[in-house]
Amino acid sequence: MVAADGRQPFWICDVPAPGDSLPRPLLWLLLAAPAVPMAWPVLAGEAPWRYAIGPTGEAAAILLLCALSLSPLRMLFPRAPLLLRLLRRRRDIGLAAFFYALLHLIFFVLSIGRLDYIIQGLAWASMWTGWLAFALMLVPAAISNDRAMRRLGRMWKQLQRLVHAVAILVLCHWLLLAAAPFQALVWFTPLAALQLARPGLILYGRRRARETET
Repeated sequence: MVAADGRQPFWICDVPAPGDSLPRPLLWLLLAAPAVPMAWPVLAGEAPWRYAIGPTGEAAAILLLCALSLSPLRMLFPRAPLLLRLLRRRRDIGLAAFFYALLHLIFFVLSIGRLDYIIQGLAWASMWTGWLAFALMLVPAAISNDRAMRRLGRMWKQLQRLVHAVAILVLCHWLLLAAAPFQALVWFTPLAALQLARPGLILYGRRRARETET
């Protein structure tokens, strides 16, 4: 839909033009940088494997929340240059969340050290929610490329929506493991508020577009 003056309504969150995006190497450098202090003490033998479990898991959750928040934030701030650039690289942010989740899984497995203990742990909701979240993340991560988008067509977007189920499972996983829920709620509450407000923003944008056309 295009308004009478030729401008696109603010509630339509199309991906910006390539020139509006952050350079991919710079973005990945920024995304990967926190992994160094998280993993280095473990890899250098200065700390046990479990040292890196919490930080990598939190990084994965925060990056996932950032990726999911970009579209509703753009509805609120349609002209924000930084949001336009980040929206173009949303798939990269989602992939970074997956790679931190993979590191989280690797450090967890190495810290346990025994397959039978890991299997026994699946009886606890705090464990199987994390495993299920990672399993669901595999699908969006595997198809986060232009080739998969072209081949899958409309199904591509439907499969990408699995990340919403992942976010719910990650929240449950975090809450069940945390001694106090405050930190998890601090990160997840803004996303929940944005998602709840999203239908209202869309309806408001459509009404504004109709008023402009008339």
